[in-house]
Formats: sequence, C-alpha cells, structure tokens
Amino acid sequence: MLSTAETLPAETVARYRRDGYVHVPRLLSAAEVEEFLTDALDVLAREEKTHWGEDGTTILDFVEDAQLKSEAMRRLALHPRITAVAERLAGAPLRLFKTELLRKGTMSLPTEAHFDEFALPFSGAPVGLTVWVALVDVPVERGCMNFVPGSHLLPPPERAVEAWDAYSRPEVRWMPRVAVPIRAGDCTFHHTRVVHAAGANSTGHTRVSVTTVYMDADAVYRPTGNQHIDELAGAGELVPGRPLRGERFPRITGPDPA
Repeated sequence: MLSTAETLPAETVARYRRDGYVHVPRLLSAAEVEEFLTDALDVLAREEKTHWGEDGTTILDFVEDAQLKSEAMRRLALHPRITAVAERLAGAPLRLFKTELLRKGTMSLPTEAHFDEFALPFSGAPVGLTVWVALVDVPVERGCMNFVPGSHLLPPPERAVEAWDAYSRPEVRWMPRVAVPIRAGDCTFHHTRVVHAAGANSTGHTRVSVTTVYMDADAVYRPTGNQHIDELAGAGELVPGRPLRGERFPRITGPDPA
C-alpha cells in the first residue's frame, strides 16, 4: 500500500518536528518509479550538469532546476502524494522553490555534512524543507543520506562556511548521526537547518535521486549569491523583500489565493 498524508501516523509528524527529518516509504508506485527514472536518465544525458568535487574528484553531478527542463520532473516536484506529506510535516502552506536531479556515480566520494538554509535565497526558513526521492534502491553502500537528529533546533552559525563544514561545529561533532537506507520510491524529508550528508557510493551502480526544496507560501526573496536566482533578480523578476510567487514558484497544493 502506498503512503499518503492521510495515512501518515501522527508519531511520524512529531518525529519530523523533533528530529528534523523523517523517512516515508512507498510514496511512488513501481510504475511511477520506472517512468521518472527513465526520464531522469534522459535529462542527465542531454542537459548541462553541475559538478560537485575538486581536484579531479567527484562527489556527484546534478542538473539544476530540473523542474524547468522536463515535464516529468515538474510533475514529480508537484506530485500530490509527496507535496501533501510535505505540507503535513511543515504544518503550513508551501511553494515549490527548485528541483535538482542528482547522479552519484560509482566510486564517488561522500557528500560533505551541511545544512541548506544558507544556500536558499528566501525567508520563511523555519518551515522550509527538502524532499529526497530515491529512484533506485539506496543502501548504505550506495551513498544513502545521513542525518543529525535535532540539529535543526540549534542556533544557526554566524558564518556561512560553518554551514558547509557542519561536523566541525563543536555542538554538532558529538551528536549522533543516523544513516537512512531507502528503497526506490521512498522519500526522506528534512528541515532546511538539519545537518545532513551522504555516504560514498562504493558499489558498481549509479545512484539516481531527485531533491526538491519547498518553502513557506509567504516566503520573500533574500539574496544569497545563488547564481540562477540572482539572474532572475538581475532581469527585474525578483526584488529583495518581495514574495516569491508566480509560475516558477507555485503553491504546491491548490492555486494561489486571489
């Protein structure tokens, strides 16, 4: 049986708010996984990718704003089962901010521990969250996600560099870290301030996943140096302090109020 917002146990919602992350199994059917994986592989083959890694190393490659480059990726970003769960966990109306299509190749390095808030150019971060959708099985050896429960409740650091080297923070270093292996069609949801990472892919199989960031429905633009969003701002489409709305940032459940 597929999971839905209606069948989501209250304890799961409480655990999300306590720990800052939760694993929800079976949000996509096998047929949906096959459809979205087929499209994802096509998008990865044809679209420009951003490389994450230095000195010839690879952590992963990803297609930015995948929801703008594929009708199927947009449908996945706005999938009614996923978005309804996201709003139930957040406890507030949400908008779509962006989707990234991730490829962690064989023998790729671990993804560094970080949290997302500093890289997201919007206010309303207290209810901002990311859904991570597995399109293939992701055991520990394939680079599953790791989370630091409760780290979203810590005061955020004053320097952005500490957001990208989160395990170096004394208050985080000795907190437990939990690996969350998941099956294709499962999702994890995590708060924009929760510290998370991903292990190395030490298998012979590529890890393919999709992450979508959702933000408070009343979020406003806050410049942070995000190149793609700043390009919109430079074109006059975004103004600091003004709401992020319109076709690019739609409400995820229902139309915008008049």
